[in-house]
Amino acid sequence: MKQLDRTRTLVCLSGGQDSVTCLMEACLTGGAAQTYAVAFNYGQRHAVELACAQKAAEILGIAGYYALELPALQQIGDSALLTGADLNERKDGLPASFVPGRNIILLAQAAALAYKLNCGSLVAGVSETDYSGYPDCREYTIKFLEAALNAGMETDLQIVTPLMHKTKAETWAMAYRYRLPPFDRAERQYGVELIREHTHTCYRGDRTLRQDWGYGCGQCPACLLRQRGYAEFSARGGLQ
Repeated sequence: MKQLDRTRTLVCLSGGQDSVTCLMEACLTGGAAQTYAVAFNYGQRHAVELACAQKAAEILGIAGYYALELPALQQIGDSALLTGADLNERKDGLPASFVPGRNIILLAQAAALAYKLNCGSLVAGVSETDYSGYPDCREYTIKFLEAALNAGMETDLQIVTPLMHKTKAETWAMAYRYRLPPFDRAERQYGVELIREHTHTCYRGDRTLRQDWGYGCGQCPACLLRQRGYAEFSARGGLQ
């Protein structure tokens, strides 16, 4: 069995609020020099998130950033994230934005990269608390996948999910605590500023509208979830 280095971390970085918050936490706990990130281009409508992922990686000064192309998801996927369908509808009891197999495929690709980079920790910003309706974001799915990947690669990779039991408001609060170079200054909202200015969650890929919580259309499910979380975070004291 190959023993991977647990002090080295690979973060699945979409460029959204959750994954960038996870990247900040990885930099805090293990250091930027031991932190890597991987992003995926699978034909998503909100591909602008990839530019945000790269920007966040540059700002935080991590050890390495990888961008992988996965066009097969566009060929096999039937999701509003890959087509022009209505994002607010539901299909077969699941959100129209659900991409079947996406997280399983992405995490398998990331695990292989973690093996190559000798990263013992693979971080994913999935959560089942503010449940989006995606079955591949649930904890038991991740645990089964971790076991399968370790069996298939004969290694001891750990899939870490720091946000699994956190609400969006709690995720905003996590970002509020973070002060990393080059933004290490008096205002403690540094992390929140990074999330608002350099992350993208809107499924429509709208970067023209600036909200209190960042950029987005303000109407798609992803924007509404982020908006509600920020409102709750603000009501609890927010940036004060």
